[in-house]
Amino acid sequence: MDTNNLRTFISVVRSGSFTKTAEQNFISSTAVMKQINRLEKEVDTKLFDRSSTGVTLTASGEVFRKYAETVIDLTDRVYADCHKADGTVQTIRLGTSLLHPSMPFMPTWNEIKDQLPNYQLQITQIPGDLTANNREYSMLGRECDIMIGTFDQATTRSLVNAIPLGTYQFGIAVRSDNPLATKEELSIDDLRGQTLLMVPTGVSEKNDQLRHEILEANPDISIKYTTGRYDINVFNQAVDDNVALINLTPWKNIHPNLVTVPLKTDIEVEYGILAAKHADGKVQNFMQQIRRLLS
Repeated sequence: MDTNNLRTFISVVRSGSFTKTAEQNFISSTAVMKQINRLEKEVDTKLFDRSSTGVTLTASGEVFRKYAETVIDLTDRVYADCHKADGTVQTIRLGTSLLHPSMPFMPTWNEIKDQLPNYQLQITQIPGDLTANNREYSMLGRECDIMIGTFDQATTRSLVNAIPLGTYQFGIAVRSDNPLATKEELSIDDLRGQTLLMVPTGVSEKNDQLRHEILEANPDISIKYTTGRYDINVFNQAVDDNVALINLTPWKNIHPNLVTVPLKTDIEVEYGILAAKHADGKVQNFMQQIRRLLS
């Protein structure tokens, strides 16, 4: 029995939907259904009741769930114990790019790496990340095993496993000839008369909180929305349109024609180590070890 099919089965149980599972794992709904159909054929019983609102486990499915979780757990433990016994060094690919720099993790890694002799990091450039828009998490498990990035409750529920490392602060990126560029820090009142470029509602809960705080203080402020998460075109747009861009700590030096000034707000964005929700055993064990060492 293919453990990948078992992991998909557990994902469907948790999401209650073939479609949601497909979105979370960046595969098609048809592929999810084929994996579930294959499992049902193997055990010769129906595991899910399908309806227009989603799927629910049958009585047989409830029994199967317990065994599936046990098999997955044992598979991951066997993987870890075997490599631990023979001293094999496992390579973890840490993706890096302008939008997802690996540097914030390196001081932590240098402190704990001696306690993880069976793992080594390989820094991997994430291809296409600057134009990936809403799909940057799709790189996980494909182009890289882990990356350093922001997350909130929505992304950890549906897209990634995350280990917190710290928080990024908001700033305002403006062209160097903008009067705001000369200030050491900006208050929300300083933004009067500016057009703000930021992600739409629902993309990031912390951006939503900041938008609410800004509009509460300045109801008439003009906000221009991106088509989704940031890519390099968003930074170019801020320069071309001479608008103020809501920015974060790691992106302050992305564009040479933009100056990022810290914004005075208590809202911060959590960042950390991100791995795919259903990563393979090697990555899951690595994340477990990191979580243990940082707890």
